[in-house]
Order: sequence, then structure tokens, then C-alpha cells
Amino acid sequence: MIPYLGCNNLSVRFYDAPSFTLQHLSLSIQRGEKVLLLGPSGCGKSTLLSVLSGIIPAAIEAEVSGEVTRPESVGIMFQDPDAQFCMLTVGDEIAFSLENRRIPRDEMNGRIEKAMAQAGLSVPKDTPIETLSGGMKQRLALACLLALEADVLFFDEPTAQLDPQGRQDVFTLLKSVSDTGMTMVFIEHVLDGLIDWMDRVVLFDAQGRIIGEGAPKDVLTRYEKEMEAAGIWRPRLFPHTLEEACTPSHPLQTGWREKLKQSETRARSKGAVEPDIYTIRDLTVGYGKTNILEHVSFSLRQGEWTAIIGENGAGKSTLLKALAGLEKGKHGEVYFQERPVRKWPAKKLYEQVGFVFQNPELQFVTDRVYDEVAFGGRVRQWDEHVLADKTNHLLQEFTLDAHRDHHPFMLSQGQKRRLSVATMLLFDQKVLLLDEPTFGQDAATAAQLLARLEERKKQGTAIVMVTHDMDLVDRYADRVIWIADGTIQFNGAPYDLFSSGASLPGLMRPLHYEWERRMRHDACQPLPFGSR
Repeated sequence: MIPYLGCNNLSVRFYDAPSFTLQHLSLSIQRGEKVLLLGPSGCGKSTLLSVLSGIIPAAIEAEVSGEVTRPESVGIMFQDPDAQFCMLTVGDEIAFSLENRRIPRDEMNGRIEKAMAQAGLSVPKDTPIETLSGGMKQRLALACLLALEADVLFFDEPTAQLDPQGRQDVFTLLKSVSDTGMTMVFIEHVLDGLIDWMDRVVLFDAQGRIIGEGAPKDVLTRYEKEMEAAGIWRPRLFPHTLEEACTPSHPLQTGWREKLKQSETRARSKGAVEPDIYTIRDLTVGYGKTNILEHVSFSLRQGEWTAIIGENGAGKSTLLKALAGLEKGKHGEVYFQERPVRKWPAKKLYEQVGFVFQNPELQFVTDRVYDEVAFGGRVRQWDEHVLADKTNHLLQEFTLDAHRDHHPFMLSQGQKRRLSVATMLLFDQKVLLLDEPTFGQDAATAAQLLARLEERKKQGTAIVMVTHDMDLVDRYADRVIWIADGTIQFNGAPYDLFSSGASLPGLMRPLHYEWERRMRHDACQPLPFGSR
């Protein structure tokens, strides 16, 4: 039977690559099917999506052989939304995609407004795209896709930059779209709220070979060892439900109790009190007449791991940039080692403060992965033998050694993220500022990255991390700063925040806290997963 969408004996090699990214791959997808592609970071999932959608080789040059079948009208949403924007404002961007499909002008406004509402993009149509947060840009990319009303929709980590509640809202929206019979193909690392309505899961190994496929529950059960070996994230709850987990003696409860105990112990432990390395006093930051942060004050200690959390657009990345001296305040002051950041010479400041951007491409300055990691050492005129040892060690540790001669822009999004962190770990800065460093990582490489950061923390480095991953916050952070409505709503131990009865707009407690909260209040009711 001829597939509605798929490939037969597909091989792909990029022209600057010594080996094939995909080789002799065959996959068949039928009309109306919802398919999830799972595999470790860099295994070729995004390349496959680009081929199936026609982007390769039409827009991205590559050596391609084999047969590809697709319907006429397709749409794709990338990991990095900036990569697909062409216009300056929100309304013009959505209209641009409609113009390319020759949609009559009198139909456009209705389609644009409907798509924006579906994607939860509640901003004026004349809003400049450059002023949107990373999460809001992701919503704009989704609105552009929905406006097309295509035959097939491809999603390459569509919720990567959304807050937890936003992610569940998008999954709920896409599920409703899928109920109309739409064909959808997904790549995702965060599986809860998505995998339960997929028709099929296709499992890849690190070499881009299909090692298993089938119904979600069957794949998770049958290929458990293969998934663990490949470092693939597993859903936190599926195939269980939170309602089931609240029943007496459910097997998940043993692990949850242990996690709660460990988190409380960490919160109550009294370690040595380290000196403050950052002090923020009455800081206000904004653009034009709009303030993003207002009268924010707090301090950060040496050797402390701090997580900054909040809804999309709350000002998390803005605060991180202010700490790095990349964002000027309208009022107040940021002090690093008791000296205003604005008075630090840039070279001196960045010898002690490392910054990893939300978009890693913004910090790449060379044409080769090896040179990117070594760049800072060469600027500081390190001995080449010492530099080579440290650079090679980092490339191996972050599984980038096979790509040492590639251009950084040719890496997968997860590999770019690892490269951006590796460039910072070449030095022994007193502070590392990281904006979503685990985004796009498989389970194995994320664990490796976090282990390296823990090592640096033990050596006295202050870690300041913006993240949407509340499990990461609970496990690693000594302190969590929750930003909402332009101000700090909470500043303390993660356990104290998550175990409180406080409402957390846009966020979701780790499952063990939600279970404990429902059990404590005798509230084990059959609630939908996304309503936590």
C-alpha cells in the first residue's frame, strides 16, 4: 500500500559532513495518523522531519537518495521559532504564510484572529516580534501553522520554550486539532500530555536507525532497556493517571515518598553560610513605557544553585541578562562582588561570569565546533597543549567529539545547547548564568550536563539557571526565585514553595508534591492531568 506520507530507503548526508545522518531508512505514515518520533539528541529526527516536509533539499542543501512521499500541503514548526520568521510584526508574520498560499485578503483577518486565539497568543497584531519572549514566539510559530490548515503538520519540539501550563494547553489544543483527522508527526522530549494520544511511537537509536515502533504503551514496555541505553526521556506518569496513583499502595507512591523526604532534608540542612556574590537593589527593567521587572531586590550567594522560574514573559531571561550586564535597568542597581555591574570592564566581568543564552546560536563566533570551545582560551593566550587537553575533554564529555570539525550551525538544537554550555565550562568563573540549558537534551546528556554543573557548584561556583523544569528545580536548586507580575513572589527553598498551598500560575508542581497535596487534603479526584 502506498503511504500517505513516508520514505523508502532514505539516506541523507550534509555536504560538510563526513558520514550520513540517515541511511537506508524506511517509514510509512497513513492519513490521519499521529506519530511520535523518539530518540537521543542528534540522532537525525529533525533531519527526517525536514526531508518529509520537503525543506530538505529544497531549502537546505544535502545529498538525498531514496523515495519520499508527501501530500501537497504541509506545515512545520521548528525547535527555534526565530528560524522561521520573515516579518517584523505578529499579524504580518501570520499573513505572510497565508499570502504564500494565495488565501483571499478578505479571509485573512478571520483566519489570523482564529489562529492567534487557538495558540493563546493574546497580543496586538502590530506587536513587534523582537519584543516577544521565547515562549510567546513559540506560540506565534504555532499560530502561523494553524492558520495554514495544511494536510500534514510537523512539530519539532513545539513546546520547548513554553512554561509547564502553556505546554499542557498547547498539547490540549493540538489534541483537539487531531480529532478532526489531521495527520501529525511530532518530535518531543517532554512526553506527558502528548504520548497518551499518539497512535504510534517510532524509536530511534543514536545512529538514526529505527529500533522499534508500535502503540505508546507497548513501546514503553517492550523497549524499556533500549530507551534507557539510548538516554531517551520517559513520561513521568503515562501509562498511569494521577487518579490511579492516589489509590492505596500504588507502586509510584514509594518513589514519590522518597523524593519528598530527600527534598525536605535538603531544605532543612544547614550548610556553611557563604558570602553574597550578587546583590540586586530596587531594580526596574523595561522597554519604553513598559516595565518587565519592578523594584526587584535580592542577593545571591557564592556556591549556591538558584533557579529562576515563572510564566512565559515574566522577565526571567531579562533578569538573567541584567545580572550579566547585558540589560540596563531604568532604576536601581546590580552589584557583583559589591561593585555595580555597569562599572565593571566587560573583559574583567566575563572572566568571572559565564552566560549561556536561551538561543545558543547568539554566542557562536567561529566556523568549527572545536574552535568554538577553544575560543576563549585562545583569546586569553593559553598554552595550546593545555587548551587542547581541556577542549578535547569537554568535547568528549558532551558527546561532541564526532562533530569537532562541523560548523556549529549544522548541529542539532540539543547539540548546539551542549556546545554553548561547554564553551562556558572551559573556565573557572565564579558565576554561571544559564538560560534553559537542558532544553532539547535527551535524558543521558541532560544528566551529564547537570552533573558537571554540580561539580562546579561544589568547587564554589554560583549557578543561576532559568528553567521551566520543576523536577530539575526540586532536585538540584538550593533556592528558587519565582517571578510573576514583574516582582518576586517567592525566594526560598524549592520544598517550601512546592509543598505550600500557593497557587502557581503557569507552573506545575512536580508530581510527588501534587500527589502529596491531594492526599493531604483528601482531594484525590479524577482531574485532567493538565489541570494541576
